[in-house]
Amino acid sequence: MSKNDRLISCNREWTGIAILTKNGKRVFLDYSQIKEIRIGYYTITKLFSKKTTEKIEIIAKGSKKPIVLTKLMDWDRFDQYKQEISKFATDNKIPLVTLD
Repeated sequence: MSKNDRLISCNREWTGIAILTKNGKRVFLDYSQIKEIRIGYYTITKLFSKKTTEKIEIIAKGSKKPIVLTKLMDWDRFDQYKQEISKFATDNKIPLVTLD
C-alpha cells in the first residue's frame, strides 16, 4: 500500500465505496450490497501486548466475514474515513451502529 492509497473512497454520486483490504485487494460495494456499518473499538493482541484502536466494520450481504479497517492501518486519515462512511450510510439509509 503506497502513501497515497486511501483505505475507503466514496464515488462521486455517494452510492458506492471502494475499500482497500489489508491484503491489498480493492473491493467495490454499492449501497445495496451493504447490510450494516459499525464504528467502534477493536483490541489487537500481539505476543505480550494488547492495543485498543478504533475500527470501521463493513458487513456486506453474502459475505461470511466483515471487512474491518482499523486506525492503525491509516492513522492520519481515519477520522476523515469515519465522517465519510457516516455520510455514506446516512445518505443511503444503511444502518450505522456506533459501539462504545
